[in-house]
Amino acid sequence: MSEYRPTGIDERRIISIGPGDKNLTREQKKNVVNKLLTEIRARKYNYVINDVAFANDHSRPLARVHPAVEKWFRTMDTKNEGKISSKELQQAFETFQGKHFSDAACKFVVRLFDLDKNGGLDVNEFETLYHYIKQWLIAFNTYDRDESGFLDESELDCALKHMNISFSPDFIRFLITKNNPKAKKLSLDQYIITCIQIQRFSDEFKMRDKNFTGNITIKYEDFLEMIMRCL
Repeated sequence: MSEYRPTGIDERRIISIGPGDKNLTREQKKNVVNKLLTEIRARKYNYVINDVAFANDHSRPLARVHPAVEKWFRTMDTKNEGKISSKELQQAFETFQGKHFSDAACKFVVRLFDLDKNGGLDVNEFETLYHYIKQWLIAFNTYDRDESGFLDESELDCALKHMNISFSPDFIRFLITKNNPKAKKLSLDQYIITCIQIQRFSDEFKMRDKNFTGNITIKYEDFLEMIMRCL
């Protein structure tokens, strides 16, 4: 059975939430993690990624944004509009990674992380994206050993396992060939889209798998809603 864990979040590094958290049982800790993931999905409460606390308050001072994130944002926001368009994101990817990212991939990324639906990513939305992308790129570059800009089945399997995601060989092959049946490797932009899709579907699945069994029973309309949320 495939293991599912949301990429970009290391459950072992979640900041303590109270003075008695060290005495929590394993089941209680799981419940805390599940609650945290629910709050991240709802985007209503403070949440923690990589030991840094963030909140969904778009009016907050930029001083609360990590300096590295703000620097990237300012560099990418070439029109000084306070938001990053898919075109600006594409240019930034190509500048800092030296690889081409398709229009479709960049539009997909912006659409999913643009929580207020204003057509671009503000600094808070970009902050969320930044920490996911950072870890995905580390995994990609680590296992793209020939620096070809592509991952084959073995390399993709290693990159996903680097992020505590384990899939069967058949499913790894499906991830590579789902857009092109003749494909043997996955490009960087396709890899990032795949990571985002895995992240979102894993979040939706874990919200429904209250007992962490790895199985859920789902109604047809709920299934459709889950799919549409992630597209």
